Amino acid sequence: MADDDEIHPKAARGFPPPWIVVERDGGFCIEDGEGLAVAWTYFADDAAARTVTGSMTREEAHRIAKAIAMVPEMRTIIRSLQDGLAEADADDARG
Repeated sequence: MADDDEIHPKAARGFPPPWIVVERDGGFCIEDGEGLAVAWTYFADDAAARTVTGSMTREEAHRIAKAIAMVPEMRTIIRSLQDGLAEADADDARG
């Protein structure tokens, strides 16, 4: 017998922009435009704890969180570049 997911497949969840970085206790949460968590980066302020756990510094975790939050913007830029290249290729093919 088929399970419910096979009968009623779930739609792929979107992650609407803008994505923002919110500092929480011991980490940064990257939230989508609806306020839902997309990713987390964790840090430890204590150097000894970082050595034991392998955690990042606050600055490292924040830098990575900001980079993750840029993903929707980067996808838009890449799509624009791809569209421009496709248009240029079409123009070249025509003449």
